Amino acid sequence: MAEVLITIGIIGVVAAMTLPTLINNAKNRELQTQLQKTYSELNQMSQLFYNDYGMSVPEYLAGAKTGKVWSDFVNKIFPRYFKLVNKVDRWTGGFVDPDTGSALDTMPYDLYTLGGQKRTSPICDNSGFYSDVIGRYYLFNDAPDTADDNGPIICVDINGEKRPNTYGKDFFLFVFTVDGYVIPMGQEHAHNKVVNGSLANNGVNIGKNFCSKNVSSQNAGSACAYYAIADVSPDGHGTYWKDFLNGK
Repeated sequence: MAEVLITIGIIGVVAAMTLPTLINNAKNRELQTQLQKTYSELNQMSQLFYNDYGMSVPEYLAGAKTGKVWSDFVNKIFPRYFKLVNKVDRWTGGFVDPDTGSALDTMPYDLYTLGGQKRTSPICDNSGFYSDVIGRYYLFNDAPDTADDNGPIICVDINGEKRPNTYGKDFFLFVFTVDGYVIPMGQEHAHNKVVNGSLANNGVNIGKNFCSKNVSSQNAGSACAYYAIADVSPDGHGTYWKDFLNGK
């Protein structure tokens, strides 16, 4: 009897040690699947747009920081491709409603860096939050300056308000390209506008410094989509979803 109890105790200890890791890995696999689905659907949308309008999204939006072209794309054209996309009526500080020009001042929820620091506003701050029928949230950054620049950047929370609401875990950045596709932030492209760590005017961040747990800036999580889709750790050791996020 004593031996049985000892064995049960050992099994319990092992289970207690391994269960959190198993649960975390399962959650990461779910997020990885959601990310791949989102990436695929954004590319489908971008290519359909190219076929319908005879130009890429960057060409259509070039220079349209505000005004009717920008408003029509965000409020009418994009929702047409992502069926039943709705504007969320809670916003973040600094946003301006494209319809009214009025500033909007609250976030739907808190966002965090990979290091756990809370951010008061998202990187994509030139639109509100838009939701689709499966609960994803979409936000846009500025339109590209010229038709030869990739953009805009689109931020997607792949599971909406559901946690962890963290850059590089369920909040990722993508970029519309002049050749009619969407690439993950962090991927090299001839028409990227690289601005040394600044996302002003849709500058595209490249490199492992922009997918890091050790920097408090939200820019440190801006390029994680590239590594997450490839499932490669930015530090060069193992996979993204299992090794990098679990700190191995």
